[in-house]
Amino acid sequence: MERNKIYPELVDYIHQYCSEFNTELEKKARNHNIGMLKWGNRKNLPPKMVEVRDRHISTDKNVLSLLENGFKEFKIKSATRIYEEHKDELALNLCPKCEKIARTPTAKQCRFCSYDWH
Repeated sequence: MERNKIYPELVDYIHQYCSEFNTELEKKARNHNIGMLKWGNRKNLPPKMVEVRDRHISTDKNVLSLLENGFKEFKIKSATRIYEEHKDELALNLCPKCEKIARTPTAKQCRFCSYDWH
């Protein structure tokens, strides 16, 4: 596999398992997205829930600009940045045969070529 090529499964893996490489703004954007999905603009929330919601939802223009083209585009851009800047530091679980990404850091079977390295 060409080590410089990023593909959807690798984007998902980096987003899911390599979040320690996100910038502070990217972390806030992720939390904002979760807050909007979970709480949104619901009215009549109990005060404690409003506090939790407000902790995650951001009004920072820099955070919101990361999400202006949608969460999917944000995820691709942040995973690509992480991959380009930290590819030698990432603990990627690559298939020994085809060198594509496994589903999880502990997986031992390739989703692409079905190679098993148990």
